[in-house]
Amino acid sequence: MMDISVFPSVYESTRSDLSRVSNDLLSGLKIDYNEESYIIGELALQEGLSPHRLINTAPGELDFDVLFRAALLLAQEKAGSDFSMTMGFPFEMYQKHRDRAKQQLTQSFDVLYDSSTFATNGSAGKQAATIQLRNVDVIPEIAGSIIALRYGDYQEEDDFFVVSLGYGSMEGVVSTNNGIIRRTATSTHGMRYAVNMMKEELQKDYYLGFKTEHQLNVAFQNGKINLDKRTVDLTALRRKVLKSYFENIIRPALANSFQDSDFGSCSKIYLVGGGAYFNELTNLITEEYDGILSVEVPDKPEQMAVKGYCLNTAMQFEDESTPVGVDMGNANTLIAVMDKG
Repeated sequence: MMDISVFPSVYESTRSDLSRVSNDLLSGLKIDYNEESYIIGELALQEGLSPHRLINTAPGELDFDVLFRAALLLAQEKAGSDFSMTMGFPFEMYQKHRDRAKQQLTQSFDVLYDSSTFATNGSAGKQAATIQLRNVDVIPEIAGSIIALRYGDYQEEDDFFVVSLGYGSMEGVVSTNNGIIRRTATSTHGMRYAVNMMKEELQKDYYLGFKTEHQLNVAFQNGKINLDKRTVDLTALRRKVLKSYFENIIRPALANSFQDSDFGSCSKIYLVGGGAYFNELTNLITEEYDGILSVEVPDKPEQMAVKGYCLNTAMQFEDESTPVGVDMGNANTLIAVMDKG
């Protein structure tokens, strides 16, 4: 069993004193870093003016460093202050950042946070947490989902295709019992492509003001947006841009990567990542492979990568610390802590 925490991958600097504005640490994340205070996740969306983050960041970049410290703070609530962890990067970033990330993250972190956002007792105020990362492994993002499919609840034993429909990137690969077939690996534009298409269409008829990318992504997920004090239905527009996204990005990427020989050994394709929730998109993929592959969407597809990270930690580092996985997603950050009980 795993305990999984999720917060939106956004932050904003603040000068405000925020007291008792949330119920717990997860919804009241406020940390100090490099002599600046930041509100993070749900608190940034509630109290901030322009919560944001850059796409596909790495250790040493402000966006990553702030959000990563928030993730550590949440992990230590369940795992304690000394643990090992696994995280991942998209294919296009993995080779470049793997070694540096391991080196920079395998250390002790002092995280200063403000508990007055949620605490109601005498301990409210600036608190310090020292967190020791005993071991850190970095793997390709899609490998996390494969580990979850093979060693988690599904116990998949056959060869299969897997496509990760993330916000920042879409990735696909063939997984066998011996590992991935590197030739089949593909990485291209994620769901952000469709969200930006929606934005361009909306701007033809509406003034979007200063809505952030995250706010537009939430509207895309909900199928509606409030503009000029009115609710605008986005379902038809979402269907349109998802079809364009599939035809212009997903279909060519998969066609160029998967060969006839791959279809001879695989009978199913798993769709993971947050994009797998959109029936408009999964139906198009199902139609594309009708009569060829069985299309499978795991339960809570957006959690597959972080579950795999946590399982990888347990398999790679056989120490007494609690295994942890951290998925620094472009839309949401997920923390999985294994329950050893």
